[in-house]
Amino acid sequence: MPKICLSIVFNHQFEKNIPKLNELYEERFSFIRYLSPFSTGETKNVISIYETSIHFQGYFSQAYQHLPKNCDYYVFCADDLILNPSINENNLVEFLNCEKSAYIKYLNPIWTHSFSWHKFEDCNDFPPKNCLVPYEQFLPYRKELLKTYAKHGFTYKNIGFHNLTGIVNKEIRIKNIYSGIKYLIRSKFNRYVHYPLVEGYSDFIVIPKKYLKSFCHYCGIFAAMNTWVDAGVATSLILSNPSIKQEKDTNYYGTEIWDDDKLASKLSETNNRIKEIEDIFEDHELYIHPIKLSKFN
Repeated sequence: MPKICLSIVFNHQFEKNIPKLNELYEERFSFIRYLSPFSTGETKNVISIYETSIHFQGYFSQAYQHLPKNCDYYVFCADDLILNPSINENNLVEFLNCEKSAYIKYLNPIWTHSFSWHKFEDCNDFPPKNCLVPYEQFLPYRKELLKTYAKHGFTYKNIGFHNLTGIVNKEIRIKNIYSGIKYLIRSKFNRYVHYPLVEGYSDFIVIPKKYLKSFCHYCGIFAAMNTWVDAGVATSLILSNPSIKQEKDTNYYGTEIWDDDKLASKLSETNNRIKEIEDIFEDHELYIHPIKLSKFN
């Protein structure tokens, strides 16, 4: 069976939850590390990180030197993203269908999003004009980048009519037209994306050992450039891993619940007891996010 290192990522320093996370995972994973910002404690297996949570790809690059190097796969998981209790180090790779591959929930080329997508202008204007990082030394040239994207099935297109619909709702909406007009005026009708990025769901990813160093290296570069985390992680993943599995390649799905009432309803059966969290999972539910363990005992 492959050895797996589970690295749990704290957006904020809340190490009081470590005993609760240990209760959930220590019998299922032999190697657990906690990536905690600005930690000064002596808690076992805590790696102190000096980075903002909005660029938590930098957590991975800083943690690299401190991670065990004898594992086959490295899982990075948000502290409030709780895995299905049936998942452990012996079956995770099988569940995710990611043998010799990385895993991320999804990947979307940012140039395919709608004009009104919340990070459209920010990401398509990468790199920032005031960037002090000599990124040309460290990142692939644009031509090589697009070749890499093509290997993963993504073909670049200049900004255009397809951005009136995007890839989420796939329909023309007034707000897309309005946002498009504003974007084109501000950009002086420039449709060319200098350095196209890809975005993905970065709260749960898996990296094979062979590509961990390269992945963390790119993450550090994008963090230094203040790149939006979901773009920094996803683009680093593509640049470092020749094979990437996504949720669509598995029989399991992750659940995100951003509505407070729906989340409360989902968690009501637990009675705020950690041991009862396992009872709320569906058979093919990979994880539930977010579950704030500070409310549990």
